[in-house]
Amino acid sequence: MSVSQKQVLAAVALSVGTLGVAQAQSSLNAYGLLDLSFGSFQYAGTDGSADNKSTAKVESGQMTTSFIGFKGTEDLGGGLKAMFTLESFIRMDSGASGRSNADVFWARAANVALAGGFGKVVIGRMDNFLYQQALAFNPYGGSFGFSPTIRLTYGKWGPDKGDSGWSNSIAYYTPNLSGFTAAVQVQPGESDTESTSTGFMAGYANGPFAIGFGYQSVQSAEAPKVNVPDGAEQTFALLGASYDFGAVKLFGQYGQYKDKDYPTAAENYKTKLYQLGVAVPVSADGKVLASYGSQTKELVSGDVKHEILTLGYDHFISKRTDLYAVFMRDDDDRAGFKAGNTVAFGIRHRF
Repeated sequence: MSVSQKQVLAAVALSVGTLGVAQAQSSLNAYGLLDLSFGSFQYAGTDGSADNKSTAKVESGQMTTSFIGFKGTEDLGGGLKAMFTLESFIRMDSGASGRSNADVFWARAANVALAGGFGKVVIGRMDNFLYQQALAFNPYGGSFGFSPTIRLTYGKWGPDKGDSGWSNSIAYYTPNLSGFTAAVQVQPGESDTESTSTGFMAGYANGPFAIGFGYQSVQSAEAPKVNVPDGAEQTFALLGASYDFGAVKLFGQYGQYKDKDYPTAAENYKTKLYQLGVAVPVSADGKVLASYGSQTKELVSGDVKHEILTLGYDHFISKRTDLYAVFMRDDDDRAGFKAGNTVAFGIRHRF
């Protein structure tokens, strides 16, 4: 973290401490989540590769990406509210900011919003709708370390060409209409290498049942044109559902991702993804989590299948702190690839 970043963070924290509840109609809060784990990490890869080598490590943000945030709300009267959100990722194992050195300081969120009876309008950097749908209907949520859905959508092995968050974006959320909600999001192209990206999501939640659908077309800042005159385009569609029986909660997802000339004909493929998961409470404070995900990439050279099975146990020792243990089997059927097994134990603390 640079000196200037530390100064910004200190200034915001000082503002939170001094403003507090200075006005009954306004609020300003500091919050966050810190996640650290230790284990043996091994992923699918060629024999002897860095991915397939079993390595004992202390890792940050494997169950939930660690972050610190600041949020404020001002009541403008007549049911209208102004809001802001600033959130920064933290690598707890090293103390560095961001998920990687490529992240800007407020990479998790940096936006302002206006909300009322009409719904909510948000402008700035925020999660995109594909990510919101991906995390909503699997038992490991937004876990980049252990969730099959997230691992098979983002990062090294996922087909997503962009990021889980969009900068320079505008989103509109409808009010909750008897359990039904919908939203649209736009990230306008801001240079000659960009075109406009768009997203849409809709969902329904009532009692134990929930269902959601997300769609986006990515052509903008996180996935710029690469020597493609008519614009590189990637489309995503993801459907998810869950049902909570009390004794067990079931999850399911199905998605399709299509590339259009991005960035070469060799990568012009369609990817199919599905996930089945379950969360089983075994006590008032603990639950067993299981999720199986399968990704099939239809490449020019032939189909490639990648499967991940994750089994775990999560136990809350207080309202803000939980301990977890996870086993993950990561398998890819490409020639020369070997499966990897990960075993990790971690702790999360919220404030």
